[in-house]
Amino acid sequence: MCLNSSHSEPPSLGASGVASAMRLARFFALLCMLIVPCAAHAALICNPAGMNKVLDAGTISIPVNAAPGTTITTHAPESFQFNCHYDPKYQPKFATDNTLYADFSTNAARAPGFNNVYATDVPGLGVRYTFNSSQCNAHGAVLTNNSLRLSCPMRGFFNEPLYAYLSVTWSLVVTGPIASGATTLSKAPTVSLGFTTSANNGYWNQPPLYTGSASGSLALATCSVDQPNVSVDLPTIEARALAQGVGAVAGPVPFSLSLTCVGGGTAFITITDGVDPANRGTTLGASKDSTARGVGVQLLDPAGKLIAYGPDSNAPGNPGQWKVGAAPQGTLKIPLTARYVRTADVSAGSVRALATFTMSFQ
Repeated sequence: MCLNSSHSEPPSLGASGVASAMRLARFFALLCMLIVPCAAHAALICNPAGMNKVLDAGTISIPVNAAPGTTITTHAPESFQFNCHYDPKYQPKFATDNTLYADFSTNAARAPGFNNVYATDVPGLGVRYTFNSSQCNAHGAVLTNNSLRLSCPMRGFFNEPLYAYLSVTWSLVVTGPIASGATTLSKAPTVSLGFTTSANNGYWNQPPLYTGSASGSLALATCSVDQPNVSVDLPTIEARALAQGVGAVAGPVPFSLSLTCVGGGTAFITITDGVDPANRGTTLGASKDSTARGVGVQLLDPAGKLIAYGPDSNAPGNPGQWKVGAAPQGTLKIPLTARYVRTADVSAGSVRALATFTMSFQ
């Protein structure tokens, strides 16, 4: 519409002129209502997924004399998702900005001396929760002083699906003395969740991330390893030393594992083939950098009996596990012997094998 004024005098309005002006005012008001979105009052609706998790700690061995603050284990990140959209009842067809606030909290007691580790039902053992989410600008955010708020910007049209992805990592932390022997973990801090938005259109409690239930068997180690890496040098032998055929042995070398113990419980050990962890036989596999062929390495226990290898586990009754004896107050030495064994036709070269050991205190 174009209004053209050729003189400075105001137009004379009769009754019909007044009515026309009023209609023009209504037209402008309607036009303003059509072009101004009410974004500030848009209803952002969000629902979480992946909730109600249980802490499954499995079998955890706690090092002897572990100091408060020692992290025993860190679980793999667990995934959660926020599924959001703008409600079309409140939101016109315009792109809208809003922020979802995700509030995490726990009413569990904080461990003495910590502001981000919370007590479990095992005295001296606590849990720390760490959050990561690129959509919510969280990078290693820790649940501290019982609460954590994440801010997740959400921009979109009505009924357009919007997502925020979250991962949570929990760690078991020593917070004080832990009684000797195995302990069952059955309760952990509940982590609750609540939603609100920057539009201040309410607060909604959601299902918890973690229910407070837990499972796990914790064993307090009574010994610590004095020398984590033990190197055994077998002698150089001639091929004819194994001339008797497959199964012939040569070059035995005694060595020992040394541990320092605080006493209490019975020590068991499992030795695992470091080259082939699935090996359940009595001959260690040769590493890839070995150049000799037809030769392996065997280990013998203190009684001179061949050791069969098992999986890397401290669970009671683990395959290949054998009894060392009572854990003393002081040094525990486990005498072993390594030797060559012929496995096929022999060709000269070097032989290298690798083994690890896992202690279990029962």
